Parts: sequence; structure tokens; C-alpha cells
Amino acid sequence: MKRIVVVDDQPILGTIYRTKFATEGFQVDVASDGQEALDLIQRTNPDLVLLDLMLPKIDGLEVLKKLRAQSTFQTLPIIVFSANARPGISEEAFAAGASMVLSKSNTSPKQVIEIVNRTLAEAAQPPGAGKVLESPMARAPGGLESQAKGHIVLLEDHAETRAIISLLLSRKGHHVTSVLAPADAMMLAKSNRIDLFLINRGQSDSSTSICREMRTTFPDTPVIVYSTEAKQAEKEEVLQAGALRYLGTPEELLDVAEISSSVITDSQTKAARLKPTPPQVIERNEQNVTRPIASIETSSNRR
Repeated sequence: MKRIVVVDDQPILGTIYRTKFATEGFQVDVASDGQEALDLIQRTNPDLVLLDLMLPKIDGLEVLKKLRAQSTFQTLPIIVFSANARPGISEEAFAAGASMVLSKSNTSPKQVIEIVNRTLAEAAQPPGAGKVLESPMARAPGGLESQAKGHIVLLEDHAETRAIISLLLSRKGHHVTSVLAPADAMMLAKSNRIDLFLINRGQSDSSTSICREMRTTFPDTPVIVYSTEAKQAEKEEVLQAGALRYLGTPEELLDVAEISSSVITDSQTKAARLKPTPPQVIERNEQNVTRPIASIETSSNRR
């Protein structure tokens, strides 16, 4: 069994990738900062490292340099996987010894698995020989559905989590608008048709109060809250505040696009059922026979 170390300071992303890789048959360890990553890699001697760049204590580039300075890890496949868009960051990562550089905003979890499998198969190649990969589906015609299934407001204040979730939703054909604060989400919804609010429980404001306010102001717009760290009592509190779903497992987060589609479809179907049917307008003709206007117009057309 191949062993992978995932280095990411965001618990949601670490949990998602631990679960995804474990399902694919890998043994997975997760580190949440640069120092922990170095200690873990030294101790476990993994077959591959998936490394974020923006880390506490020691940043990803420094972790990369320290590993490549040791003969034991000079040929270890290290894939840099980051949302850092600073100009020149990819070149710096390759110069420090990255085997490959991936963008979180362009690469889905499924594609990460495929790339990891391919990288392990090509592990004999020298480090630093890779190139920046663009997600294959980002360019492929037909990769997106022809029309968006819904307009989703994503309330997420962490850039890397936001990039992954936005990618999953947009690949399904949703139009995603990301905001950092509840007030921005409310302002957006007052001037645009919104089909779904998607909220990270870890917002600085209570997700319960945010949910309650959104449901009060926009009662016809469903709310989904997500987190992999909430306790059962917190989930129940958010659901009681009006959230339609609470996504609390890595599997649910990876399936967020399908779940959102289902919730939007159900909401739109319910709204259509509740929409009143306009009364049929009728008119009397010269023979004093009552007919629907549509019938009279059809007869007139025939004359």
C-alpha cells in the first residue's frame, strides 16, 4: 500500500483528501503546518507528498527546500497543490524542487487522484522535471454543462477551500458568486435572484444566526451549511435555524455539487406547485355562446 502525506492547514481540505485517498487504497497521513510536515515525512518516509504552500510555522517552499537538501528525499515525488496566485510562485516551487505544481482552483479531487497515480507510476523521473498542469477539464469542450443549474452564493472566507468548492460547483454547471461576509451575501440577494446559499459553519459570525437571518429575509431561498468539525448539537441547532441540509462528512462535501443541484431542483419544483394558476378569461360571442378567448382567436384566424 502506497503512503501519502497531505500537508494542508485547512481541516476541511485535509479531511476531504484523507478520505478520498483512503478510499482509493492509499495510506494517508495529514500535517497541518510546515514543522509537523517535516517531522511526519522524516518519520514515515512516504511515497509521495501533496504540499500546500501557505502554511503556518514553516511555509511550503521552505519545507520543499529542507526536504530536497536531504539525500533521502531528493527523488521523493512532491506535488505542490496551492491556491497561491502570486506571480512567479510556480517557478519558485519548481526551483525549490517540486515534481509538479497544481492549482486548487483548476484541479478537482478526482483529477488530483489521477495525477497522483500517474506521478507514482513515473516516480523514477528526476524531481523538478514537471510542468505546471492545467486541469484537463478546464479546457475540454463540453466540460461544463450548457447552462447553469442555479445561482449559488458561497459564503467562505478561506481562499483555498473556496477554490475547491467553487470548482466542484461550476463543473456541475452552477453559477457561483463567492463572498467573504454575511452582509455581502444579503446585499447580493436583494438585487439578484439567488437559488441557494452555501455557508461554511466556521464563519466569524454564528452560522446559526446567519442562517436564521437569511431564512427570515429570503424564505424561498434554501440554505446549506457545511463543516467537517461540527458536533451533533451544532448541526441540530443550524437545522432548527432553517438550514435545509448540513454537510458534515468528506463524502458529502465532495458531492456538494450534486446535493446542491438536488436542493435547487426541489425548491424550484415546490415554488412551481405553489404558484397560483391565472384565471381563464372568457368572452361571449354574437351567438351568446361562452368561449375561452384563445378559442375565439383561433376561429378568427381561420376566417
